[in-house]
Amino acid sequence: MKTQIIPFTEEHLPEAGKLLAARHRADRARLPLLPARFEEPAVATQAVKALWGKKFKGGYAAFRDGRMRGYLLGETVVQSWGRCGYVYLPGYALAEGEDPALLQDLYARLGEDWVRHGVFSHGLYVSAAEPQMVEALFNVGFGKERVDALLDLRTLDLLEEKTPQGITVRKAGPGDNAQTGGFHDIIFRALANAPYWHPTPPEDWEELHEGWSELADDPEWTIWLALEGATALGIVGFTAQAESDTDLLAAPRTVYLNVAATKPEARGRGLSTLLSGHGLRQARESGYEVCYTNWISPNLLAARHWPRYGFQDVAYRLAKRVDPQIAWTRG
Repeated sequence: MKTQIIPFTEEHLPEAGKLLAARHRADRARLPLLPARFEEPAVATQAVKALWGKKFKGGYAAFRDGRMRGYLLGETVVQSWGRCGYVYLPGYALAEGEDPALLQDLYARLGEDWVRHGVFSHGLYVSAAEPQMVEALFNVGFGKERVDALLDLRTLDLLEEKTPQGITVRKAGPGDNAQTGGFHDIIFRALANAPYWHPTPPEDWEELHEGWSELADDPEWTIWLALEGATALGIVGFTAQAESDTDLLAAPRTVYLNVAATKPEARGRGLSTLLSGHGLRQARESGYEVCYTNWISPNLLAARHWPRYGFQDVAYRLAKRVDPQIAWTRG
């Protein structure tokens, strides 16, 4: 029987929710730290419905023998580097046993819509429990750009790190705005370097400085600083990872390791290891059971640092850049 691919509509939400629930159930069999709630079709349907509620959304559903065999649902947004299309984790699922080639076919339809509207930066979030889906997207030109990972704090064996001479570790608070703000450019400058070369326009720099400065005053953040004298050389920051309709990664009692940076002149002294270990221990003592973090995979410093703690890959953002010349070269 031939597969029919048609535009996704609101009436497809219940069937898509059932497919997503089945996919998440299979994902959890491989990645048990994922939250259990999305195994329920009603919860999974709500996740797809939340995506369908986006302003600039679109997608396709595949049917065979009158049954949905897969769907792909994304949205478009404008970023400083261009118009972008994204498919988030609840935005796709295939029926059990379905050939991953169907995901390629669905993307060909959605991607064509994006390109026709001048959207040349494409990002798809895919579960790490489905390497066959990752491979299918690699085969149509995607590459790995971001890693989302979870760490089980309950079983984590963290040795107390020796504090380097002259270094003190303390929690940041009101009055430390200059200290936290001093790290505002570390990450974006690292991402601008080889082998990622990701631009952050100068127009955004002041806003980034303000945001980092305000971390010291935000009661929802726990910020740890490594200082030499009065100068902060390293920082890590944690927030509670709230559960939401669309977050397929956040289980109860999950903490988000949100920021981490060491000033270039202080690298190689073990400050990141010191701060990370200290922060993870404190998070566990505060009752958190799982730690979530993410990193840009071409950021080699981060990509080689975090797996050492036992963070397990749970999702990837796969990226593809379409040559904008396609807008005028097809005739």
